[in-house]
Amino acid sequence: TKFGNCAVIKNSMIADGCIIEGEVENSIIFRNVKVARGAVIKNSIVMQDTVLGENSMLNYIIADKNVVVRDKKILSGTDIHPFYIGKGIMV
Repeated sequence: TKFGNCAVIKNSMIADGCIIEGEVENSIIFRNVKVARGAVIKNSIVMQDTVLGENSMLNYIIADKNVVVRDKKILSGTDIHPFYIGKGIMV
């Protein structure tokens, strides 16, 4: 796993092969996930080979494999009803 100079990781589990340049908090990140600069993941589960674009945000999200979240997208669920993104979806 590679962490960028501006990466912030708090209370999270991150698997090998990830590239983290943004912020990850209270989340589980599977293998080969890419978190671009300025992106934020909170309270989420992100499965393998997912890409989060610059200045995007995920909060209470379950993202299946091979999901792409483009730049400047904000997706949020709630603690009792997280939002699910299916396998291979581009948002």
